[in-house]
Amino acid sequence: MRLNPVGSFNRQPEDRRDQKEGSIIADGGVRQDKIRLYSRPFAKGQATVASMLSMTPDTAQSAQFFTEQDRLLTIRGVRAVESAAQATQPVPTLMQRAGQAAAQWVRELTGDRPDPVLILVGPGNNGGDALVCARELMALGYGCVCVGMPANEKTPADARAAHAAFLAAGGTLHIDIPDDAADGTLNTRGYRFSLIVDGLFGIGLNQPITAPYAEWVEAANTLSLLDDIPLLALDIASGLQGDTGIAQTLCITATHTLTYIADKPGLLTGDGPDHSGQVEICDLDMPASLFTAAETAERGAINDPELWADDLPQRRLNANKGDAGSAGLLGGAPSMAGALLLAARSALHAGAGRVYAAALGGSQAGAPTLDPLQPEIMFRDPASLREAPLTALGVGPGLGRSAVSRAVLASALDFDGPLVLDADALVLLPTLSEQSRERTAPTLLTPHPGEAAALLDTDIPTIEADRIKAARDIAAKYNATVVLKGCGSIIATPDGRWWINTTGNPGMASAGMGDVLTGLTTALLAQGMAPEQALCAAVWLHGTAADVCLEAGEGPLGLTASEVILAIRSLLNSLI
Repeated sequence: MRLNPVGSFNRQPEDRRDQKEGSIIADGGVRQDKIRLYSRPFAKGQATVASMLSMTPDTAQSAQFFTEQDRLLTIRGVRAVESAAQATQPVPTLMQRAGQAAAQWVRELTGDRPDPVLILVGPGNNGGDALVCARELMALGYGCVCVGMPANEKTPADARAAHAAFLAAGGTLHIDIPDDAADGTLNTRGYRFSLIVDGLFGIGLNQPITAPYAEWVEAANTLSLLDDIPLLALDIASGLQGDTGIAQTLCITATHTLTYIADKPGLLTGDGPDHSGQVEICDLDMPASLFTAAETAERGAINDPELWADDLPQRRLNANKGDAGSAGLLGGAPSMAGALLLAARSALHAGAGRVYAAALGGSQAGAPTLDPLQPEIMFRDPASLREAPLTALGVGPGLGRSAVSRAVLASALDFDGPLVLDADALVLLPTLSEQSRERTAPTLLTPHPGEAAALLDTDIPTIEADRIKAARDIAAKYNATVVLKGCGSIIATPDGRWWINTTGNPGMASAGMGDVLTGLTTALLAQGMAPEQALCAAVWLHGTAADVCLEAGEGPLGLTASEVILAIRSLLNSLI
């Protein structure tokens, strides 16, 4: 691999750059239409970034990454673990490890490209990590263009030390991104870089990004998009909130993120996946015992099949339909029968031995008495549904919000088995909250943000401002296991535990998807799964089935809930 000496800069041929600009720039601005893929490509049992820090270049080149990838920590949780580590492991510092790990990941991403690395240096410890990274790369012969402000009395001690060591090693800190364009325009025809490192702000940012950092963020996003080069965020993309996943108006759009100590909720939910790219986790060689320093409420996990796969329904050879449970679905008010049919079909394809469906309004109002596509579904009227041998009941798909709908919901809350509530049932539930809390059988709620707002008597922006808190608050208020649906769905239990689901794609933003989840969850409960495992499994299967459809070319545009049902069946059978 040919490496640039420090201070030498290669340029991309202008004709190729002009061609790329012509295809991306429209109406005088950058068209943001390049999709960033978001994934965590780890398999358990691989080596950590931190374990690579002591390797020689030759051995590190082929090393693999390892981490406890399912662990999630809030910002408070990370700070608690950092404090515990600094008290017990003062040398080497966490900053040294973080910077060394970043340098190793830069090497992996740049390969044999000879162009220099652009490193954006912030005023705090994230900037210190970036300067350690730069110093490591310089020692290996990489050209580094570091842009940042000089250290001052407000700079944290470790970061000041990193500044001093960088300068002592012969590094230069530019106060702006170098640009040799004749007309002085910013960064569209200047230096060519092999990679950009975002070391501006980490998880501690709690105010809007201002000049000069705002201009650097904008330039980094533009350069990465125009030149099709990696943009690596250290810990978290600058401008992205680490707990909530809310992105500032101006925020780094990373192609890769190297996050430290543990995965962060903000990388997984809300705007996080759009700004994080491919996420790698470096635990900085933290002993597992230190993670107990974080309070229980600050520790979560990624929803993973290892949590529930062993509890999926199994069938004996000598089995009959009664052994597979009986799922009931209730909803389908006039003009909304399709929602009920989707939920019932989903329950059938998820393995329920018998599926009963009851629509409001009766046959004279157009309520279905037969599903010609799935004649296996047995139809009842709402009053007689409870006479069926139900082992789980799902209420809400197409239920409506009338007085009759509320009365039906009130009756369903007296059901003595597992109960799944969705859609209009969630909007009506606050008027029956006491009855809901007093249930002794399991209750599961599956709100989207609008329904969550109704459950907590607030608005959607408040829900989206802290999705984990909202899910936990709903679970506690209604004594229920909850999934707050959306990008990075949050699953929470009444005792405060929480998980984030990472499966699914934008193709699921279509009518009927929630009805399919209701039917799937009801079916798993009907077959005997515990509430927590059933909901985690259903959410994962639901999203993964949509991903399978996407890979088959059936989305994201035009993906339908009916297509996802069939993929769920295949996935479920592949796991048992």
